[in-house]
Formats: sequence, structure tokens, C-alpha cells
Amino acid sequence: MEVHHHPQLHHEKKPWKEYFLEFLMIFLAVTMGFFAETMRENISEGGKAKELAKSLYQEVYADSVNMHNKILLREEKDRQLNYFKRYVLDSSLTQLSDKFYPSFTWSYVLTTTIIFEPNDGILTQLRNSGTLRYFKGIELQIAISRMNVAILNVRNRNTQEYAFVEEFTRPFLLKHYDFTFQDEYTQDGKLSTVQAIKQVNFHSKMPHQIRNMDAFKRDDAASLAAYYLLIIRATRQIFYQPYIDANHQLLLALRKEYHFDRE
Repeated sequence: MEVHHHPQLHHEKKPWKEYFLEFLMIFLAVTMGFFAETMRENISEGGKAKELAKSLYQEVYADSVNMHNKILLREEKDRQLNYFKRYVLDSSLTQLSDKFYPSFTWSYVLTTTIIFEPNDGILTQLRNSGTLRYFKGIELQIAISRMNVAILNVRNRNTQEYAFVEEFTRPFLLKHYDFTFQDEYTQDGKLSTVQAIKQVNFHSKMPHQIRNMDAFKRDDAASLAAYYLLIIRATRQIFYQPYIDANHQLLLALRKEYHFDRE
């Protein structure tokens, strides 16, 4: 039986420079791959960040317009509560002025309409999904943080204002307000209360009286109006104004970071 002998293969030892060159090429290939993947992720995140930033900008800008409208309503309500307070202290409660019931409506019917409810759908999505990390700018991160705090404070204050309305102003309204005026004022519901109050120099076609007149106390009515006035002023000055400032700063930061045009 033949025995086959395999020839011994002898490999010449490579110079160390060739090993180093091979290592360097592999290292560079891996490194370039890592950098390429990182760049791809950064480009992808940058695109997503701009898309989310645009949605956030639109949400915050819409709320700034809404807040502006609420402030106008609250300023008019301030004036009407002042009128109502002065009227019940020293004017006739049996021969009512044409301005009395429109003022009564402003003061105690129009309550929840003047409350600003912030819309933070996009901010909530950013927090819950972890995509806030896409926003790298420190100024923008600070602006978002301040906005979150301002929204929380506004909502807490709104809860307090709702509670005051439910506990004090609504019972007063139900006891003393003549709702036949509301029917006439709104043309039997064809107009909303907000639309109705925009009527200039409204004159009622029928006499309206204060209901349960025997239980109507001038001082109590004036005190209720005065305290409600303090509440809506505090809401505007202490809670809504900081939100307005935070909203403005966030819009500025978004425009600066992503070069959005002013609306």
C-alpha cells in the first residue's frame, strides 16, 4: 500500500509592516462604516426633528392666537363685572337699565368661554415617544421646559376658576337671572352667547326683572362681582401672562433653530 507524503508548505513570514497595513485597512473600514451609519442616523433624526418642530410650531402658534382672543374676552368681562358691581350698589333694581342684562350675561353666563385651554398634543407626543432628544439646541430645550411648566400652571389655575364658577357664580345666576332675556338676546338660540354679546346697543322688547328679588342683596351681589373680578384678573396677570411669555419664547427658539417664517 502506497503511502503518499504531502509536501510541507512553507509560508514565508510577512514583514510586520504588512500586518500593520492590513490591520489599519480593516480598522479604517470599520471606522468609516461606523461614521457612515452615524451620519445616516443624524440626517434621519435631523429630518424627523424638523418635521416635529414644524408641527410643534403650528400648535404653539395656534394657541397664541387662541390666547389673544381669550384675553380680549377677559378684558371685556372685567369691564362688565365692574359695571355690574357698581350698578347693583346704587341703581334701580326694579326699573333696570338696558345695559343691565347684557352686563349680567357677560358677568355670569359667559364663564367657561373665557378660559384658555392649552393644546399640547405635540408636546405630549414628544415627551412620551422620547423624541425630545432630537432637539439639540439648549435654548430650544429650555423654552420647551418653560412651556411645559406654564401649561401645567394654567391648567391648575383653570381648575380653580371652574370650581369658583360652579360653587358661587352659577348658583347666583340660577337664582336671579331671567332666562327669557337669554332667549331674546340669542334669538331663541340662533346666536351663540358670544355672537349675541357682539350686538351693539341692544334694546330688549320686553321688561326683564331680577328673579327672586326678595332674596337679592345688593352688598352680596356686589361682593360676588368684586371677588370674581379679582379671580379673573389674577388668572390673566399671574398665570396667563407667563404662558404668553413662554409661548413667545418657544416660537422664537423654533424660528431661530429651524428658520421658520413668521406667520
